[in-house]
Amino acid sequence: MRIAIFLNCLSVLAFSSSFAQTVSGGEYRSQPVISAARESIHLSVSDPRPLARALDALQKQYGWRVNYEDPKYLSKLDLVEVTNPPQHRNSSSDTQVHYPRGGAFDLDFPNPAPSDSSPDEQTTLQLLVDTYNKSGNPGRFELRKTAEQQFDIVGIAAHDVMGHMSQQAVLFDLPVTLVARPRSALETIEMICSQITERTHTKVMLGVFPMSLRTTIVKVGGTKLPARSLLSRALAATGRKFTWRMLFDPDSKSYFLRCMLATQS
Repeated sequence: MRIAIFLNCLSVLAFSSSFAQTVSGGEYRSQPVISAARESIHLSVSDPRPLARALDALQKQYGWRVNYEDPKYLSKLDLVEVTNPPQHRNSSSDTQVHYPRGGAFDLDFPNPAPSDSSPDEQTTLQLLVDTYNKSGNPGRFELRKTAEQQFDIVGIAAHDVMGHMSQQAVLFDLPVTLVARPRSALETIEMICSQITERTHTKVMLGVFPMSLRTTIVKVGGTKLPARSLLSRALAATGRKFTWRMLFDPDSKSYFLRCMLATQS
């Protein structure tokens, strides 16, 4: 079962930094590019999920740990079909896989004064979200600030099957109840995902994660707390710095949660 989930998650993440793929006449660049001029910094991304890739680049550049959650991509307006992508090329028959119809995305934001080590995080992230929402790329997002002074970028809308931009319920906003007792971080996160799945009938599965989640014991619980809050507490209780990516798979109509150790160049 775990192997199947892992392979499905790899499918969702197929357009990663490891390669570029030609889709619909355009090439996705394998790495975001950040370049600085005297007064501004330019971020350039080309990816099926440009906003998520932009956050990856900002994390590496400035150490900002920002979580990201896809909306549900249900409309052909938001999707592109690929035949036999790399993870399916050994298949005996043609396989059609769908990905978000992303593409190029560019952002210019102020270069900090020489006395500052990095741009203002909240100002830059809000500009990032506002610019993305006007870019024509899939989905609509909002920036949220947590009580711990961290940020989440959450998908709140996408085209529906009729082609209209439609607000969506955000899965990790839903309340979850966990009894606070010692258990592995992995088990805790899987229990959160299981409750969301049961309540919404949208499968949420833990995909790629570091093995330390399996061996680290945490004690996290609460009554009717937002799933996002309990997930954040579970990861923080490991004593390590994490971010997550909640990615929607259009073919299985499921979400895969990717928990990553935060890194900075």
